[in-house]
Amino acid sequence: MPFPLSPDIWKFSQTSLLAWSAAYAVWEPISYFIIPKIFKASTTQQYYNHKFFSFPTVAGGDFIYSTMLFLIAQRVIVSLFGPGGSLNVFDWIKRLFTFIAVQWAGDLSFWQIISRVSAKGNKYINFFQRYGKDVGVGAPIGDSLYGIVWFILTQFVASYVPPWLQVFLISTFLFITLIVGFY
Repeated sequence: MPFPLSPDIWKFSQTSLLAWSAAYAVWEPISYFIIPKIFKASTTQQYYNHKFFSFPTVAGGDFIYSTMLFLIAQRVIVSLFGPGGSLNVFDWIKRLFTFIAVQWAGDLSFWQIISRVSAKGNKYINFFQRYGKDVGVGAPIGDSLYGIVWFILTQFVASYVPPWLQVFLISTFLFITLIVGFY
């Protein structure tokens, strides 16, 4: 990637959201196979096993939760650093660390809420209560590593992949997710 890094993915825009979504369309299927090979906790193995959770459920949940954090982080980043433009590597990394701080705050807040809610009859709440107990601090660490790869890929996509191809990647991902959802 040339320096300075441009466009600024840390500022909310159509460009940043499209690149974020296209990078996700590439990263999520890869991570679906890599994560259970690296992280061996029983609940991690369940989460990435289609017999317990369908790929569309995992993919949808990961995208929605991560995108909520991304949007919050973009607001925090603009508040802290002002509107960007072209960024040097140091400024880009400062923004990445700010996202990681927001992600940790989100993960720990999610755990505080989910651990106090009754799981009676709710498979989602039941699973994430067990996951939090099983994985502990490994959950936000894993989410940070996942996010770092996603952001590097997002910057690459925003800088080098034309918008039509980004939409094609997203559409292809959605179509394959639909097909896989019927297994």
